[in-house]
Amino acid sequence: MAFFKVKVQRECNTTRHFNVVATRPQEALQAAALQLRDEGVADAKSIEVIGQISSLRD
Repeated sequence: MAFFKVKVQRECNTTRHFNVVATRPQEALQAAALQLRDEGVADAKSIEVIGQISSLRD
């Protein structure tokens, strides 16, 4: 497992960053999308993996 930092751009031009645990970058995107769905966020324009990080605190 690896830690990834994911950036979400919303339609209201706000940016949100997530730290997620996944084995591949594609899984990090899926984890971020599921977290957004669980929080009721429906206006995401883009989700991108910024990079791999060393811990969830970074």
